[in-house]
Amino acid sequence: MKFKFIFSLFFAMLSYFSVAQQVNNTEFKTKTLQVFQNLDKNRVPHGILLDFGMEFTNLQAFNGTLTDSTYTNSQTMSDIYKTLLMCRVRSNVTTGFITPQEYATRWYSQRTKGVITLSGQYFKYNRFADNAYPNKINYNNNQFSDKFVGSVWQNPYEEKQLFAMTTSIAKYKGLNFQVKLPSNLFLTNYPATVQNIQVDFSDGLGYRIVAQNQLINVNYTQANIYTWKYKITLTNGQTLLSHSKIEIETGLNATEITAPCVSCPQSMAQTTAQQATNLSPFYKTTITSTTLYNGYYGSATVYIRYASGTTITKPLIVSEGFDTGIILNPEQEAGDNNIDQFIKSTEFIRSNSSALEGEINTYDIIYVDWNNGVDFLQRNAFVLEDVIKWVNQNKSGSQQNVVLGQSMGGLIARYALKDMENKGLNHQTRMYVSHDTPQLGANTPLSVQYSARHLRNMYINTPIPLLTGEVVLPLIYNFAEGFSAIINLFGGNTNVDPFITPLQAFSLADVPAARQMQFTWVSNSGIINNTIHDAWQQELSNLGYPVGYPAQGKPIRNIAIANGSECGVTQIDNGNIMSYVKDAGRNTFLSNYIGILDAVYGTLITNPLVVIVALFPGKSYWQIDFQSKYMTTLNENKNIYHGSIKYKKKIFWFIPVSITITEKDVNQPSGVLPYDIYGGGQQKTSSSQLPLSGITSNTFGFIPTASALDIGKGTTQINDVDYRKSYVGALPPALPKNSPFQNFVTHFDQFNPNNNNSRHISFNRRNGNWLRTELNTGIADEYSNCSFMCANTQITGASLICSSATYTAPSGGTFNNWTITQGANLVTLTGNGTPNAILTALPDVSGAVILSLTMGDNGAKCGNVTLTKTIWVGKPAFNYEYSYFEPQPIKSTTCITSNIPNGSLEQQGITSTNFQEQDNTNIPTYYSIFCVRHEAECIKISATNACGTTTIETECSFGLKTAQPKTTFYTIYPNPSSNIVNIEIRDKNNLPEKGATISGELFDMMGQSKTKVEISNNQATFSVRNLNKGIYVLKIYINNQLESHQIAVE
Repeated sequence: MKFKFIFSLFFAMLSYFSVAQQVNNTEFKTKTLQVFQNLDKNRVPHGILLDFGMEFTNLQAFNGTLTDSTYTNSQTMSDIYKTLLMCRVRSNVTTGFITPQEYATRWYSQRTKGVITLSGQYFKYNRFADNAYPNKINYNNNQFSDKFVGSVWQNPYEEKQLFAMTTSIAKYKGLNFQVKLPSNLFLTNYPATVQNIQVDFSDGLGYRIVAQNQLINVNYTQANIYTWKYKITLTNGQTLLSHSKIEIETGLNATEITAPCVSCPQSMAQTTAQQATNLSPFYKTTITSTTLYNGYYGSATVYIRYASGTTITKPLIVSEGFDTGIILNPEQEAGDNNIDQFIKSTEFIRSNSSALEGEINTYDIIYVDWNNGVDFLQRNAFVLEDVIKWVNQNKSGSQQNVVLGQSMGGLIARYALKDMENKGLNHQTRMYVSHDTPQLGANTPLSVQYSARHLRNMYINTPIPLLTGEVVLPLIYNFAEGFSAIINLFGGNTNVDPFITPLQAFSLADVPAARQMQFTWVSNSGIINNTIHDAWQQELSNLGYPVGYPAQGKPIRNIAIANGSECGVTQIDNGNIMSYVKDAGRNTFLSNYIGILDAVYGTLITNPLVVIVALFPGKSYWQIDFQSKYMTTLNENKNIYHGSIKYKKKIFWFIPVSITITEKDVNQPSGVLPYDIYGGGQQKTSSSQLPLSGITSNTFGFIPTASALDIGKGTTQINDVDYRKSYVGALPPALPKNSPFQNFVTHFDQFNPNNNNSRHISFNRRNGNWLRTELNTGIADEYSNCSFMCANTQITGASLICSSATYTAPSGGTFNNWTITQGANLVTLTGNGTPNAILTALPDVSGAVILSLTMGDNGAKCGNVTLTKTIWVGKPAFNYEYSYFEPQPIKSTTCITSNIPNGSLEQQGITSTNFQEQDNTNIPTYYSIFCVRHEAECIKISATNACGTTTIETECSFGLKTAQPKTTFYTIYPNPSSNIVNIEIRDKNNLPEKGATISGELFDMMGQSKTKVEISNNQATFSVRNLNKGIYVLKIYINNQLESHQIAVE
């Protein structure tokens, strides 16, 4: 789906709220009215007092002069306007004021394709003069009052002016467009004083007068980031300036196909087609569905790039993904992404030796760009059906179609192709390609959803009502809040509404396509509700996959690209997916934080060159702490979201007003799979998208590999283990948790040893070459397998050899080189150069063998890797170790230990032991089969594995008690222990050699190291809290001497 599917998707930072769910904070209103209660508000000249309101931005900075800190954007305009509303001191101050909801509605309703809409604000307001207190105003008992000298009122106010203008968008694709300033989007409390408004578009024409409601043509010769300067001239001759930045890209410049096609049937009369001549390589036409879905027809603009000439002969139909253009960028042709960007996504990998670009160029590309890219998936599927019919009616020759669906577009393509088969329609398609498509669902982290819902629900009450009612201001910036006409875009009243109602603001998290695809959706009240997604998944699994027309010898081949790691590598847990922590900061744009979320996850494109430099008023401070964390383990019940906002304001720098606006914590819900961490197509955040200090944003799992491959086909439930598995195209999973695709490829990068996951719907060297073999009917299909390069890959075969055993290399390599790097005197090796090596034990030997395998394809696709396996040959080989324990009643112990390097007792495969007195009386083992509570004199010890039994006898005059109290420097206590163990010098008069190198290490009875112990100044403390119950050996190394102590862990 488009790079943008990220969806804004979902946490769509346009607010979705019902009146019942929004949280209104009245604390600031209450405190402000109390502080200003005794002030005569009628004496405030313009009825707007800066010191009275909560400041969302620094009004004084926008004083008509240009600085690097006063570039504007639509967010700035919202914050300016909200500040002005908060600063109104009288209810009769209404000129130039409308509700924020009405402001957003006007702006949205004026936006149209090919036209960039402007909005401006010019206001006069007041503030307390710097010398007002105590000369011109009183302050007693936390309240202001007017000051009189004699009977003369002392005026504490000074007048300020504000002028700001900006564009509706920060980026536009196209060098030629129109600009409009609607009269209802220029807000001012002194309209009669405005003589004219001018704009310099940096197009070489200088300032031009912009008449309200009139279109102005703007043309550029090249793409660039341009500064637009705005100038307002007042009737008194004064001029004020404002400026903003806009990024202009080249755009499509597609030629409209204008005349009816000869072969179009009557039902397709609304479709036009004829080849036109133009320097642009692209052509376009609009196709409207002939099938209703819930009472409405869908439509798409179809862009075409012919392989040669102007006739379709070899169609590659590309079904685009989630496209927010209709909501967030209605000015832009083709919405978020377009055919040119798709083609370039296949070209950028040319430096990595992918052959995909050349293959793509042999196809006529028909790119289906949804006119409503957030609509019901079914409605756009019906559009695609008519696109396929149009292609079939207008192509020349007998070539069948290839249909490639990116992300959401893969769902639409699957649905359309199968639905056409069910209707008896021939789609003439030989291949369906699903590119990182959420066949089972897509993930937006719950913690980020909770953050978005929390912030979007926060509203501040203005101190003074406006017109007929009280005004509540959204705490953060809102593009289009409260408009109801948008519901018609999604079919109005349907049997799965309410998605949107006239009482709710619009949210991309709540559009039909997002609700259908998203694994887990958090409602405005914080409740998880997956009914829409579940209903869609049920319908999709019931529908199944297209099969083509096997009876006619024309089956369809269904294949898939997943951007998740072939090695099953999970996503990196960076602690926070998104966080913003700022203490008493001035550069603390809450709106910008939301904007960054939008940018990172696809709603907007945010570039530091076109993002406003953060402003905050010098007397206002915000303390902000937002942390959205990863879910990494099922049912962990940890905190995944924390959000708090505190606002402080000082009047005259010493009179404080402080409030806690909000504070909320959310713990991980039980039963929800930790999709954030699963391997799969991921969302990445460029550091260039984070213009504010304090904000961090990291990658997360977006389309799990298991979802992209439809493991279980939607009919068999899959679990946490399935989502963490590796999936290899050449080794497809078996029923019932198989993939329905006849071939698939996952991500592998031979130049990245970590083999992490790749960006959602990205092409790269590997999947590009793989897709090329599938698209080219003259090349054998490729079944990818580089799994032998994965970190968990092993040589398979027995760990114990009594006579001979066969060892098998992982599949996928083109050569296998077997060698023995330890124990070559114990076995013979045959089968070198093949996938299977045979080791044969020599007579009467025991010991450890290390078998080494170097395999790979010499860098052709995967690279080379060396694997090793440790194998025990023959009967056990061991020694014994005696340890004296003090204090009693802990008895001395005798334990067997391995005396072979790389051949621990566990590796020797010992299944039983036997300890006997001299008279053959059995001695019971203690804690494990390797130890007894007994001195080591005059006993017989046997150990058995599958190859036989080895027996040793200890001396009856035992003289090897190296751990006797008199010969040890250290004492260990408490022993046994279940927690802390202390090491101290036993006798201060008997110390190790001065300057000796002393270290310790704790081993289990299998010889496996459990912990290192640092000994400093002849003492140390370590914990055995997390160890299993049993006997362990603490070895203390003093230069070249060894001192051993057994420790019982209880």
